[in-house]
Amino acid sequence: MSVGADETLRPLQWWRIAQALRGQRVGRRVVYRETVDSTMDFCHALARAGAVAGTVVVADAQTAGRGRQGRVWLAPPRTCLLFSLLLRPALPPAQWPHVLWPLAVALQAALRQEADVCTAIKWPNDLVVRGRKVGGLLAETTRRGIVVGAGVNVNFSAAAIDVEQPLTTVADEANGPVAREALLVACLQSFEQWYAQWQAAPDDVWRAWRAGAYLMGETVRVVVGGAAYQGLVVDHDRDGCLCLRLGDGEVRRFAAGEASVRLAPAE
Repeated sequence: MSVGADETLRPLQWWRIAQALRGQRVGRRVVYRETVDSTMDFCHALARAGAVAGTVVVADAQTAGRGRQGRVWLAPPRTCLLFSLLLRPALPPAQWPHVLWPLAVALQAALRQEADVCTAIKWPNDLVVRGRKVGGLLAETTRRGIVVGAGVNVNFSAAAIDVEQPLTTVADEANGPVAREALLVACLQSFEQWYAQWQAAPDDVWRAWRAGAYLMGETVRVVVGGAAYQGLVVDHDRDGCLCLRLGDGEVRRFAAGEASVRLAPAE
C-alpha cells in the first residue's frame, strides 16, 4: 500500500488494522490512542485489567517512549510505527523474552514486503540498515504475561532527529513515504506464523533470527557496568547471549540485559 506525501501526517486508520487482522490470535483486539505516555505502559495497564492475550496497542505518538536500559525513544508525532503486544506464550516463562526473535524476523519480512527495505538484526534488539538504526524492540515480563513492543522510524527524515546514535528511516531508505497501517498489518500477519513456530520449535526461529544478525564476524566494544571489552563476535547463542572472542583467545558470553555494544573504531 503506497501513500502520497499529503497522507503521511494523518492519524493511523486503526479500523483498517483491526479488519485486516480479523481471525488472528495476534491482534484479536486492537486498541488505538493518538497519544500515550508509552505503548508499553498502556499495554501493561490493560494486562492488569484482564486483557486477552493477543491485544495490540498502537499509537501515533508517545510522550515517554522508552527502549532498552531506560533509553528515551524520540520521534515526530504521526510518523512512526509504535505498538505493543500482550502475549502469554505456551513456553516456560524463562524463555518468554526470546519472543523478540519471531518479532524481529516478522518486522524484517514486513519491511521487505511493504517498503523493499532490507534490514539486519543488531544484538540484542535493534533493526539496522547499513549499521543505522531503523527500529527497536523491547520485552518486559510480568505475572500477567509478557509485553513486547516495537518502534520503527517510518515517515520522516533522520536528519530531523538530533541524537548521537546513527539513525535512518523507512522513508529515507525507500525514497518516499510508506503506509504505516500496511506495515503493521504485514508485521502482525507474519508474526502470527513465526510466533506459533517459536512455541512449537524455538530453535528453528532462533536460527532464522541468527541468520539475520548484523554483528557476526565484526570487532565490537561491549560495555558492562564500568568495564569495557573488545573482541570479535563469533556467535549469538541459544540463550540469547553475545559470544565475544577477546584478544587473549577467551570466548566470553554477554547477556542482553547487562551489556551495550558498538562497533569498535577502525584502527
